[in-house]
Amino acid sequence: MSLSQREIARYLGYGTAPLPAQVVHYAQQCEAELTAAVTPRSLGRRLSRSLFAGQSRDLDHHLRHCQEAILYAVTLGAEADRLLRRWGAQNMAKAAVGQAVCATWLDALCADYCAALLPELEPGVFLTAPFSPGYGDWPLEAQRQVLSFLDAPRRLGLTLTTGGMLAPEKSVTALVGLSDRPEEHCGQRCMRCNKSDCPFRAGT
Repeated sequence: MSLSQREIARYLGYGTAPLPAQVVHYAQQCEAELTAAVTPRSLGRRLSRSLFAGQSRDLDHHLRHCQEAILYAVTLGAEADRLLRRWGAQNMAKAAVGQAVCATWLDALCADYCAALLPELEPGVFLTAPFSPGYGDWPLEAQRQVLSFLDAPRRLGLTLTTGGMLAPEKSVTALVGLSDRPEEHCGQRCMRCNKSDCPFRAGT
């Protein structure tokens, strides 16, 4: 794995400033330990857009030119959570960098998953940007339905805590629409998000 230092810096709040040498060192340590211990897993399912209609105005707008969508989940698994807990007990600075490294890795894995879908699409079909529970007005409570549609507890060991958060923590679920409009295709998820003050907004 070779992750973008720019993305790690963004998650740590450095913006476009270069990372300090100690942070780079921690990032390299975390990458090496994660690579040795973690096997990412993913799964997806093609579904009718109607299954999600009316849950969220933002999601309805996002999928307005779609009849179908692909729902997917990506997880780093329980071992990533264990490493983060260990780093937190040993070195809080390293743990903070580890959180950013995990987030950057998940972003890259999701991008790779979507890229792998492209050769399988019919001519004239385009993927929208991903949209996850918790984005806009799509409530986090939708995760329960998402995991059920994917059979994720059985197939990935991906469940919800009593507080409604994903477990393992370092996991992502998202929906990408299958649109007939080429302008809908968007590899940069932040370009279509209207939360311009988000501290984690990617540069364009």
